[in-house]
Amino acid sequence: MIKLIDKYLAKQFIKILILLLVSFVIIYLVFDFLEKIDNFSEAGIDTKTIITYFMLSIPGILSQLFPTACLLSTLFSLSLAKKHNELIAWQACGISPYRIGAFYILFGIIFSISLFLYNEFIVCKTQAITNYIWNIKVKKRKTKGGYFQQGIWLKGENAIYQIDAINLKTNTLYGVTIYFFTPNFQLKKRLDASKVTWNSQKNIWVFYQGVEQVIFKGKIKMIPFIEKNINLKETPKDFQFLKANYQQLDFWQLKNYVKKLKKQGYNVSSYATDLWQRTSIPFTPLILIIFGMALVFKGKETKTAALIGLGILIAFIFWVIQAFSIALGKSGYIYPFLAAWFPNLLFGVWGIMLLKYSSE
Repeated sequence: MIKLIDKYLAKQFIKILILLLVSFVIIYLVFDFLEKIDNFSEAGIDTKTIITYFMLSIPGILSQLFPTACLLSTLFSLSLAKKHNELIAWQACGISPYRIGAFYILFGIIFSISLFLYNEFIVCKTQAITNYIWNIKVKKRKTKGGYFQQGIWLKGENAIYQIDAINLKTNTLYGVTIYFFTPNFQLKKRLDASKVTWNSQKNIWVFYQGVEQVIFKGKIKMIPFIEKNINLKETPKDFQFLKANYQQLDFWQLKNYVKKLKKQGYNVSSYATDLWQRTSIPFTPLILIIFGMALVFKGKETKTAALIGLGILIAFIFWVIQAFSIALGKSGYIYPFLAAWFPNLLFGVWGIMLLKYSSE
């Protein structure tokens, strides 16, 4: 009998989950298409490339919306069973809410592990292609560099930048080495600095604790400095492409990068928070499934419209808390692991306590 109930629950859950995901993706694509079609037209992009862009956007959309779909699917499937008195009948046969919940938790674990692998092996690759289409073909931005094992490289105008770490929000560069070349591509100067910041009032870069090496007639002249204003042809706008490039790093590439920065003594709060977030986000479906079960077992029967509103509200509160926690982690106010996992821990413990209370 238990196997029959599991099959029945699986059928209901998967059917609702697929329906929700298809609906979410269609709505998302429609709005995204309406927002970007003018950009594609102005850039003269052919129909095949446009279709490729939106088709390859689907894996990323599914990854973003999957946790919310899992929550709503849990609420719908269990509420239907409760409305038809199936939960009461199962309990009368000796099947406890814990046994019914175990099926959903097992689904949540499978989904979470699958979502982690899905993000690492599929989303990263499709996102790289969509970023290329949008940034290079549509926005006509040139590929100037990116994140590599040795750090960040950027090709400027008659200059090459090597950077250990960068904070795009504060326009701060760390561990900077700049090689300046003549039009004939001969090295004429090298500039090293521990930190470089952008002065928005003067529109100039401020270099701290560095050395300027000038090559003149085969000789090298070294000029150390504590602080120095230098007018470069590159501005913070020239570094913004790195944001999309950074998002394409998989978990292991980002882990090695964080490890390298730690050894060099840099503050890795922002990068470490992103790293731990790569592990916490895939487990969000499991957490929201547990929370959804607790609400159904504890609450009374509700209408479909009310369930949709409740599910969306819970998902919204979760994402707000997550965004706030991540911001604190990247700013260094709380430990990166806690910043990434706090929403999951909060809703997970909350859901488990509700489940325990509802079964008493």
